[in-house]
Amino acid sequence: MDIATNCQTSLGNEEVVARAVQFFSTEKWRATSQSSRAATFQGKFKIPWFMLLLTIVAFAACVLPGIIMYIVVIKKAYGFVNLVVTANPIQGGSEVIVTHPKAASKFVSRFIDALPKIGVQ
Repeated sequence: MDIATNCQTSLGNEEVVARAVQFFSTEKWRATSQSSRAATFQGKFKIPWFMLLLTIVAFAACVLPGIIMYIVVIKKAYGFVNLVVTANPIQGGSEVIVTHPKAASKFVSRFIDALPKIGVQ
């Protein structure tokens, strides 16, 4: 389930999208589509070390649970997630809406914090 995070910034639509492409591309997200008001990124999450530890323990306990854990971990590792940045014009700047999975919340917060807010010089 995706979460929508929004803020208002003094930047224009195209500047927000350009900054989003620059920010998310340096963090290993790939831009899949881009327009003057929106950009879509595709990426993968890192496998948590706890999942790898559980897989090793499951293999040590018995082969069948190890195989099941391995399949779950591999499925998670190869799954792509999407992140969408949309900028809508408002008076004095634009409203930015970022639709993202819950696991990317901290990452998106850093992007939102990097944008100049309306009324702040």
